[in-house]
Amino acid sequence: MICLGIHREISIKDHWKAPSLGDQRPLHSFTKFMPLLKFELITRYFRTFDYTKLDVRDESDLPKTFQAAEEWSEHIQKASAELYLPGTDLTVDECMIPFTGRSKETTVVKNKPTLVGFKVWVIAQQGYFLQWLWHVKASPYKAVIVELPIPKPYGKQGKLQTEIPLSNTQSVVVHLLKRLPIQTYHVFTDNLFSSPHLFRRLRQLGYGATGTARPNCGITTEMKHIKETGKAPDGRPLEYNEVIQIAWKDSNIVLFLSTVHSGAPHERTPKKRKLPAKRGTKAEARRLQQVFNGDSFKMIPIPTVAAAYNDEMNHVDRGDQIRSYTTFAHNSLIGSLI
Repeated sequence: MICLGIHREISIKDHWKAPSLGDQRPLHSFTKFMPLLKFELITRYFRTFDYTKLDVRDESDLPKTFQAAEEWSEHIQKASAELYLPGTDLTVDECMIPFTGRSKETTVVKNKPTLVGFKVWVIAQQGYFLQWLWHVKASPYKAVIVELPIPKPYGKQGKLQTEIPLSNTQSVVVHLLKRLPIQTYHVFTDNLFSSPHLFRRLRQLGYGATGTARPNCGITTEMKHIKETGKAPDGRPLEYNEVIQIAWKDSNIVLFLSTVHSGAPHERTPKKRKLPAKRGTKAEARRLQQVFNGDSFKMIPIPTVAAAYNDEMNHVDRGDQIRSYTTFAHNSLIGSLI
């Protein structure tokens, strides 16, 4: 198995093919001691788990597919925590494990390098996966309750609402952070997770948070209007429930939420920016010509919240790239060897 992982071929059968005239390939010595048919018969019964311990009767437990890998998953996460002490800046994002076999837990995610497979929620730093949770359609992770600072009337009778539950997806961020060693963290999320209620809860727990936001995540009406109209904001951040809301126009309007960055005009970070290929309207093209003055790139001060997000939000994606270098890239009818 180790040899198959180190010496890659297009398929498993190619390891048993002998070199011939015009077809130069390595001759693997282990093929003299184990025929291909015998190897295929053995791999049919190869398991990395004890199938007698799988319990599919408890609906609140993990699905059978994830139960089979849970023991290995917990062991790897425990070893990861012992070998690596995380710093301050972390990223929470979704990750895809390639799998095209039969399983009810298989997920299709568009606009991802891996379209089909198992979805996993990951908290990572510099490409190092610290902790993760399986994505289960009937989520076993309890929703986190957020206390509101000012009770708000809701419903026809105008009852006062003092707390609000987060969605299952947003609650994953809290559960992942609680699995790490106790210290101060600054977590970055994309608009799949970000909301004022989540960031307020993270602030209550002693964590900082920064991320992009969608117009329907609970932001103020003024920020919604800026996003919908596409007009350049005046650069004035808004504070709501101890969460800073920032609108910044790059090529498009981008909404940010943060409990760390204030979004003040003096919070700027110089970044090297290339001259855009698409100039937009005549007014925008004229403005770009004034800024770049014929140069192909320019050092432009951008909001620190945007610079920090661009630098820190790729920790999970870098981990996916690192994992792609060490997989057993073999086509097999019974799935991947790992």
